[in-house]
Amino acid sequence: MDGFKILVILLWALGLSACLGETPPEGMVVVKGGSFLMGTNEVDSGNRALALGLLKPWYADESPQRSVNLPTFFIDRYEVTNQRYYIFAHATDHFYPKYWEGQKYRKGRENHPVTQVNFYDAAAFCEWEGKRLPTEAEWEKAARGIDNYIYPWGNEFDPTAANVSLSPRRKRGRGLKAVGSFPSGVSFFGVYDLIGNAWEWVWDYYHPYPGSKYKHPDYDRKMIVVRGMSYMGVGHFAKKDYEEVVKLKSRASFREKLNPISRKNDVGFRCVREPT
Repeated sequence: MDGFKILVILLWALGLSACLGETPPEGMVVVKGGSFLMGTNEVDSGNRALALGLLKPWYADESPQRSVNLPTFFIDRYEVTNQRYYIFAHATDHFYPKYWEGQKYRKGRENHPVTQVNFYDAAAFCEWEGKRLPTEAEWEKAARGIDNYIYPWGNEFDPTAANVSLSPRRKRGRGLKAVGSFPSGVSFFGVYDLIGNAWEWVWDYYHPYPGSKYKHPDYDRKMIVVRGMSYMGVGHFAKKDYEEVVKLKSRASFREKLNPISRKNDVGFRCVREPT
């Protein structure tokens, strides 16, 4: 995404805020209410994912695609950072991530996404800020924009637009980066790092979509959905297969799930709130 497109997005967001009669809270952007297409009707007809050793066919838990109508909401422009979480943790005596140096993040990492937080940590932070975790639908709409893009930046995969791992030999890819480090990947609504950097907790249990015929054993285990891919590698594959896996897992409609008490090195979150 070039500088002109980013400027257009920012101007559009400012105009939308004026039309709504309310300026977004600091650090948030407006996602205009209305319908969007959630999920996909694509099918992994050749069972490519299973052939690669993955545990579910591509697209299986993302279908059927359906129209979802949402009211206007605000969403954090960036993933919650170490600095923001530090203020919360000290104010509430909440859990401190283990990778911190005692009760504070390492110097120079204030603008990196906070990770090693579980679902309950993330929900508590959002509540403390007067917000909440996004639903799956809200997260996906913020990522797909008004044109139902496959990726936040468009319909073609661009590995330079997101902090995703580019090499099957480097488990940690390029490492976690400061939020906003990949401006060409900004979404239509002006949201950064929806793909790459850290997976993000959302509010929903991992359940089938309405009308789905796909059965997954984790549907009954009260797992929580995470969205948005991360900086870490995706497994041991030949280079061409590895690139295919990264590309398909980086789609805005891709769903992953975790136990809600899990604290992972590459899982963070962002918050939303309704206009008052």
